[in-house]
Amino acid sequence: MATTELVYPLAFPKSVVHKCEICGKTASRMCSKCRVTYYCSEEHQTADNIGIHDKICSTLTSLRLKQPFLPSEEERRERDREIRDRKIHLVEVTRMIGERHVFQDRFEAAVPAALASLKLAIEVYGPRSVELIPSYLILSEASLGLKQLNQCWEYLSQAQYTILQQQQHEQAPLAITSQLSRNMAQLSIARKEYDEAARHLANDIYDASLFYGTEHHKVAGGYFLLGKVFKLMNRPEVTESLYTQVTQMWYNFLRRLLQTRVVFSDMDAILGKKDDDNGDELTNSSKLDLSTEAEAFNTLQILLNYRLETQQTNPMTQELNKIHHCLTILYFLARDYIQVHDSMNKIKDCTIQDIEDDQQRILKFLEQLGQMKALMKRQQQQN
Repeated sequence: MATTELVYPLAFPKSVVHKCEICGKTASRMCSKCRVTYYCSEEHQTADNIGIHDKICSTLTSLRLKQPFLPSEEERRERDREIRDRKIHLVEVTRMIGERHVFQDRFEAAVPAALASLKLAIEVYGPRSVELIPSYLILSEASLGLKQLNQCWEYLSQAQYTILQQQQHEQAPLAITSQLSRNMAQLSIARKEYDEAARHLANDIYDASLFYGTEHHKVAGGYFLLGKVFKLMNRPEVTESLYTQVTQMWYNFLRRLLQTRVVFSDMDAILGKKDDDNGDELTNSSKLDLSTEAEAFNTLQILLNYRLETQQTNPMTQELNKIHHCLTILYFLARDYIQVHDSMNKIKDCTIQDIEDDQQRILKFLEQLGQMKALMKRQQQQN
């Protein structure tokens, strides 16, 4: 946890005014570790630490400190290019963490992460770029989660206005218009405007399908929310169909991920090679990204609860098995091997060969993993 050091505004030159990282008011304290991040109160510093600052504190130092003079123009250009690249990377990381907070219902923590990404995006792209919209959308989702509907609408309005400005020159990216439609739908759901929500979700699914492909897991979120809308409208037969489709889309995605990415990362760790999963979320790129993992867990848990609630009136064992198998893969990706076995044991009367094959693959890998660990332990004891 970063510590505090008090600052006194009158001690700085007239042209220097430090602002609170959260609210923009005149700062009275700063992070004593990085010494480049300022706050108006202990409350706002604590909120920032919980949301994002502890994860990016050391990185901010090199980005915000005044850079030394370089005599060569080529050196200055190279340094500016490196700083820009680091800022772009940090924009992606802060957004990913903010999205994960939202999917985990940690809305207060999502706000500082989204604000950090927004400020960095403005520095890189300018104040009117469409690249700012993902940050506005995270802020809108966090505001919605905090029941601040007017604040949510303000962020969405800013995102809409930015897109309208962009469309004067060229078409806005479909991935962004899709996400904006999804957020507008979430606000409509909160306002109980279900027909309006369904219209926004139709636009979301259409744009996302054009951009990612009709079966991509990024499209699943639109179908999932549409299923929720029809459930609220008391249309269980439509909800049933949509939730089945969502399960299948995550099932296909996670199975592909299991077969292509996981084993190599774990084996490298056991063999002593450099492992990206070192607790540093800024460099962890070898596995499922943070926001997608959080979305998958959240969606699948809701689908599981829905299936368990309707099990007596509409038994669907195979659907339950697919959900449990998806959760098994997610736990495996997270290397939570105890949960892997627990989740695997919940799969009953399975007649789906794909699940059986994946289970055998996972069990075989865990067995090899245990043997390698035991062998390395014996060798270390002998040495």
